Amino acid sequence: MDRRFTSLRVIGTIFKILAWISLILGLISAVGLLILGLTLSGEPGLLGISLSGPLAGLAMFVALTIISVFGFLVLYAIGESVYLFLAIEGNTRRAAILAQQQYTANQAPFASPVPEEGVDN
Repeated sequence: MDRRFTSLRVIGTIFKILAWISLILGLISAVGLLILGLTLSGEPGLLGISLSGPLAGLAMFVALTIISVFGFLVLYAIGESVYLFLAIEGNTRRAAILAQQQYTANQAPFASPVPEEGVDN
């Protein structure tokens, strides 16, 4: 089988690479926010809510970790779905070729009908 749809394979691979990059950067950012939240102790922010401190750092870490994992799964699933469609196309092509080969192998050679004797056409 020839390798068809090279650009789709490249697009699927790019989505997988972007998935890993987004996961790594998201986890690094989450750890950075956790460290930042643990080291900063600031004054109350808007409406008296403290946006720094251990609890806020932990909350930002958990939220960004969940968002990063979800983004990774979405991007990776898009890349895998491209490969899934390519596999379906390849399998369908192979099935069609096999069906065509079986059909031509089972066909009798073309013979012209011979009129029977005594039968009036």
